[in-house]
Amino acid sequence: MCGIVGMVGADSGILRDTVQRLAGMEYRGYDSYGIAGLHGDESAISVHKNVGSVGRALRAGEFDSLPDTTLALAHTRWATHGGVTQANAHPHLDALGTVAVVHNGVIANHHEIRRQLEHEGVVFASDTDSEVAAHLIGRHIAAGATVLDALARTTRTLTGEYALGVIALSDPDAVYGTKRKSPLVAGHDGTRAALASDQMALTGLGQVVFLDDGDLVRLTPTSTEIYTLDADGQPVAARRPQVTLADQQTAEKGTFPHWMIKEIHDIPAAISTALHLPADQFDGIIPTGAARPAHLIGAGSAFYAAHIGQYLLAELAGISAIALPSDEASYLALLRPGDAVIAISQSGETFDTLEICRAALATGAVLTSVCNVPNSTQERMATHQLRQGSGPEICVLSTKSTISQVVLLARLALETGQHHGTLNSDQYQEHVDALTRLPEVIRGFLTDEADRIQEIAKQYSHVEDWFFIGRGHLFPAACESALKFKEVSYRHAEGMPAGLFKHGTISLIDEDFYTVALLPSAHAAEEQYTATLVAVSEIAARGGPVIGLGSQDADPDDIAAFSDYLALPYLDNIVTDLIIQLVAGQLLAYYCALHLGREIDQPRSLAKSVTVR
Repeated sequence: MCGIVGMVGADSGILRDTVQRLAGMEYRGYDSYGIAGLHGDESAISVHKNVGSVGRALRAGEFDSLPDTTLALAHTRWATHGGVTQANAHPHLDALGTVAVVHNGVIANHHEIRRQLEHEGVVFASDTDSEVAAHLIGRHIAAGATVLDALARTTRTLTGEYALGVIALSDPDAVYGTKRKSPLVAGHDGTRAALASDQMALTGLGQVVFLDDGDLVRLTPTSTEIYTLDADGQPVAARRPQVTLADQQTAEKGTFPHWMIKEIHDIPAAISTALHLPADQFDGIIPTGAARPAHLIGAGSAFYAAHIGQYLLAELAGISAIALPSDEASYLALLRPGDAVIAISQSGETFDTLEICRAALATGAVLTSVCNVPNSTQERMATHQLRQGSGPEICVLSTKSTISQVVLLARLALETGQHHGTLNSDQYQEHVDALTRLPEVIRGFLTDEADRIQEIAKQYSHVEDWFFIGRGHLFPAACESALKFKEVSYRHAEGMPAGLFKHGTISLIDEDFYTVALLPSAHAAEEQYTATLVAVSEIAARGGPVIGLGSQDADPDDIAAFSDYLALPYLDNIVTDLIIQLVAGQLLAYYCALHLGREIDQPRSLAKSVTVR
């Protein structure tokens, strides 16, 4: 979850360059931050660290007074072991101050290593699992090992998942790194080299190497040296192909007050990009005549996108699919060779999702990646790639990326349904035409209805407990809307099927417990529409206020039981109306958080890319 940037250069200016690159990755963690620096002629590593946001510290000029360096190692933290304190912020030093280490991931055996080191007299300065790596590397160097050998010996001791960045007094011209199941990339341009946990931090460095598990890297201003461990655990030089990347896409917030609302306004363009993906890219993802269900895997919003995909594949393609949250998939996904596995992730670095991807490949399954970050770990692993192309998403909450994922899954269902003969040409074209119209409809909705949604959000932002309900494909949409709402407003919100509501949950209903009901079009999904209204009447009969989100042409008698009603510009198509519901849920969450004064782009305790178990 955390962010790593290490840089080395022939000229000064490295410290500020490192901090600026780190601030661009703050979505990976913003509990605390730190930077270690080293001049070639210095006899000590200098460390500056603090709690809070590195971006804010940079804008406040906190780093302006620090002496520049030609070697720097920086980190922004999302706490796993130890509280959010200055002492627990990275980088961590060894006992002699000769080595600085930053770490992402979890060192599983840190307790036993710490106990052994403390028994030998080592005094720890933090409560983190990460500090053990600094002490191990430092002790090996003190015993005469090179930094490379010390790093190799340390990795043979550590268990768990990690990415490590290292600088040392004994090699003042290099940054070192190694990884296991946590992303780490290296880049150079001939005069500077950088190590980072996200390729976005390497913009402008041209040549980039994506490290494999077990790789060790030594970076100097003019070289990238990659090593692996031989059978005896010794580092040996390895050759790795270099991937030349164009500069990463950058994003500008423009006049928008927050990234979240700016990225909601990016949704029409994200939909258009997803719609322009060539149809043949969907070939072979779900083989014709597949006897076993496809598996759709994701975490957080990506899981709810997967759950929506499960419904769309059933309704449009007649395909049985199973949507599973990534962290539970290993218990339930009984995969066999040839099974279709579709992994969904905005970043392509979600730890639990990558674990099931590895398991799927090991069984001979056919892996498809739906991802917004080109060349991410997930995409590089996959047999098929469906690139979202939504552009950088800076807000921790996934908005345009989630919508893009749903559009791609809808297209998969449509292309598969047409190919398998489940949809005739007229049915297929009807859905395509509706999707083609969708970007313009959403642009109009964002322009015309934002004030109305803001009014509703302001009126009800005091409410502390919410249910979001829907039936059929609107059940996972309700869950996703509830997730957005709780993530950014910090209000309690639960999504659930409207039909399940009466089986126990209805006991919570009173005048203080509010419900948002997602209604489909009566024309496109009549049975679901009627059944959802029954649930609404049951809630209203017990004094529970209900806010409805549904069609503009709903019968006034049908919506009489609602406390408030937001009319949506439906196209009477199950796919497009579902997407419009998701956008409405995002706006409701945004404006509620805005009225409550929440930290919208970086909600507490959240990080954009979850790279730990």
